Amino acid sequence: MEYADANGQCLLIDEVINKGICVACGACVGLCPYFDYFDGKVIVLDNCKSDTWRCLQLCPQADYADTSLDRSIDSEVDTSPIGQFKRILIARSSDNKTRENAQYGGVVSALLIYALEKGLINSAILTDRGNDISPSGLIARNKFDILNCAGSRYTASGGLAALNMAIKNNEERLGIVGLPCQMAALARMKLMSPDAKERSDRISLRIGLFCTWAMDYRKLNEYLGSIGLKGSVKKYDIPPPPSQIFQLLTENGWNEISLGNVRPFIQKGCFLCQDMTAEWADISVGTVEGLEEWNTVIVRSDVGSDFINDAIEDHILEIDNLAEKNLEHLKEASLNKRKRGVLAKREMNKLK
Repeated sequence: MEYADANGQCLLIDEVINKGICVACGACVGLCPYFDYFDGKVIVLDNCKSDTWRCLQLCPQADYADTSLDRSIDSEVDTSPIGQFKRILIARSSDNKTRENAQYGGVVSALLIYALEKGLINSAILTDRGNDISPSGLIARNKFDILNCAGSRYTASGGLAALNMAIKNNEERLGIVGLPCQMAALARMKLMSPDAKERSDRISLRIGLFCTWAMDYRKLNEYLGSIGLKGSVKKYDIPPPPSQIFQLLTENGWNEISLGNVRPFIQKGCFLCQDMTAEWADISVGTVEGLEEWNTVIVRSDVGSDFINDAIEDHILEIDNLAEKNLEHLKEASLNKRKRGVLAKREMNKLK
């Protein structure tokens, strides 16, 4: 199988990065020394000549590119709108301080802290808040680190670069929180040659986040500066429909921007994505429409099921049933994203 073009150029560069469909998940950064991540972008330092092209095997966008790479995971995904699952519920952290610090119900923070205390994980790969540059991956080793990373970002983060760093340092029992594209990269990691098992066995817990799209950080930041919003953003939020508002918390308080004004900054690669609910995670977590202090939780794997049951039994989480209307809205939104992704892929193929 060929992983390079006729000129020896890496197909990941040719068909993903140069075509603008990279989503800056960070999976290739640190895996290959010729890729780096800075301020929201994956940067190519040189043209790699390796004959394994592990970067292409791992890239969640490779199946959308013209790579002829027969390593698709799409066929293994359940065709239902939200993928395969064992259980769906709503939950929130039982700890008030955790909830106060989190975006919604604090489920992700609560589970990670519990996983550390229980010994299921030694550390967690998270996304920091970013300061004067974009958010990026971070290896969290304690409760303070975890709480300091709470909240949504809505921009690319290159977070999996921190996973590659942890693996390079021989760390084990890693927890990972990431977007659907990053969970897909982890699924592809299990198929990667030559070191799939060596790398994937280091991951003990995968928590996926619901995601409709992520923005290009540099374009968003430039726009915010043009309308007079300068300095670091402490928190982002998008209230449920029909609000159509993008909210930002800065040192001067909350600001509201029409969602239509920031949509142009959505990454091109996000339009190809067909997964809203992180179907490759052990546990997927998102919002609950109409209940701001709760999270929707989709339990997908045996690992996720055992862990959630323990967290509930130990009163780490408060739980309730997800209302049928909420489940139907979630399925509808997920199906719409899947359809949009399929159409976008067809349109891109027409241009080849």
